[in-house]
Amino acid sequence: MLYENVCIEGMGYVIPDNVVTTAWLEEQIAPVYKALGIPAGYIERLTGIKERRWWDVGTRVSEASSWAGARALENTGIAPGEIQCLINASVCRDYIEPATATFVHKNLGLPPTAMNFDMINACLGFVNAMMVVANMIELGQIDTGMIVAAEDPREGQLATIQALLENPPSKESLRDNLASLTLGSGSVAMVLRHKSKSQTGKRLLGGYFYGNTQFNHLCVAQTKWMHTDSSTLMREGAKVVIKAFESFKRDLGWTDDRIDRVFTHQVSEPQRMFNLYHILKLRDGIDYPTLSYLGNTASVAAPISMAIGVENGFVKDGDHICMMGVGSGINSIIAGIQW
Repeated sequence: MLYENVCIEGMGYVIPDNVVTTAWLEEQIAPVYKALGIPAGYIERLTGIKERRWWDVGTRVSEASSWAGARALENTGIAPGEIQCLINASVCRDYIEPATATFVHKNLGLPPTAMNFDMINACLGFVNAMMVVANMIELGQIDTGMIVAAEDPREGQLATIQALLENPPSKESLRDNLASLTLGSGSVAMVLRHKSKSQTGKRLLGGYFYGNTQFNHLCVAQTKWMHTDSSTLMREGAKVVIKAFESFKRDLGWTDDRIDRVFTHQVSEPQRMFNLYHILKLRDGIDYPTLSYLGNTASVAAPISMAIGVENGFVKDGDHICMMGVGSGINSIIAGIQW
């Protein structure tokens, strides 16, 4: 996927105010830890996650996505009437139907001619949606589109705690449910625009997809539970990222030293460090970690890290950026951006 006409016009994001520490989550399952002889601090030592956020009780996913979308419109100066396509790309949704995007569409006051739909692909959804909107722009179907996503794992995490307490303690059960306790809330939005209308000239150059779906069973979830074979998922996921990254560089004509900044989906600190600096052998300090205070924010993780990094001056004009999306399944897309 290579693009000549697609620009990133701007982004917006929202971080919830309610901080939920890993220590607090561990306090809730203290009887399980005691029965298994596991010391406090186990999850933080294993993942590097100190805290994550929850939305206020009663907040709908569509509301959180709408807040990020409104900030993106404000940051870009684009009027709601100029958006011609809206994709909601989060794992979490208000309902099975209608699409969460319909509520975001109404909340933002987008025109009735603006297409709106959900695109769900685990933690990869946002980057998938970027490619879909970019394709529509490149084909001349639209000139301006928006992607939004918001995640809200509160219900699943509370259900996981309850299940761990109600069932006989076992290391296998704790291991299989651990990933649920790493999740966090947040929302993010991005506006893409044809270069002829762009005020930024910050181009989305293209992307490369690679998947290995024989491992689609390694992380499976419903609203109230999530079972993950984390060690195998990390090992096989790294292989998928390597395949995607090498082909991405070939297609865009990039070398490692041409890459200035990387924004990744973040599951744990060991996984982030291993993938970037051992497997991909990128230079130190090239990425922008948010995992320690946001947790694993699923589809929101890579784009919100980029939005925060841009806001804080981590990205400079002209930088060559990789956005690495990875989702259980296992799928990966790596997007190339010239800022």
